[in-house]
Amino acid sequence: MLERVIAIDGGAATGKSTAMVRLARHLGWRGVSTGHVYRAATMLAMAEGIAPQDAAVRLAGRLRDGALAYDVEAQAYGLRGAGGSVRVLEVPALTSPEVSALTPQYSRVPEVRAALLDFQRGLYAEPGLVADGRDCGTVVFPGARLKVWLEVDPVEAARRLERGLGVPFAAAYADVLERNLADRNRPNPMRPAEDALVMDTTRLTPDEVLRVLVELARRRGFAQGSD
Repeated sequence: MLERVIAIDGGAATGKSTAMVRLARHLGWRGVSTGHVYRAATMLAMAEGIAPQDAAVRLAGRLRDGALAYDVEAQAYGLRGAGGSVRVLEVPALTSPEVSALTPQYSRVPEVRAALLDFQRGLYAEPGLVADGRDCGTVVFPGARLKVWLEVDPVEAARRLERGLGVPFAAAYADVLERNLADRNRPNPMRPAEDALVMDTTRLTPDEVLRVLVELARRRGFAQGSD
């Protein structure tokens, strides 16, 4: 397994995507939010009218056929249509309430997860990859030299969603609790890798999180780029 990978995992609103983007930029590596791949697969299912109960066969089959693409320049997922044309999936669409509500129904299907595994591993590029998600360190990149698990108090997670997305606090808090419960109860429960370093980001600023990650990367022997 590739070692020049830094896996940043964690639950809802832990700051993992922000940390990934900033660390990848600092190191001069590729950065990828693997969690978005499940949202992209959900959008593929929506576009092709594939119901969750049919996902094990129909959606998994389409994924194995290469229906998903990744645009390196745009750092975005896309749907590959007839003739090889790709429709880029914008982040607002991937993170829309409709896609958020449907994604767990597809992402919990073992055949879908298996079909997406090679795709996610294929996102690696030299000189290295910083990947964030919920199971990068345990499933996707178990050989990553540095694995970090981010945690946050659910109340702070809800406040971050309220500030960042404008979601009312009560709705944000309920969403955090439901998402974390679903992650714990899925067939492959969300959990830190045994060799992951656990960081509580509740009282840390994004700058403080980055400084810690940069120091951890340095201790693993990864060369630092510029901010």
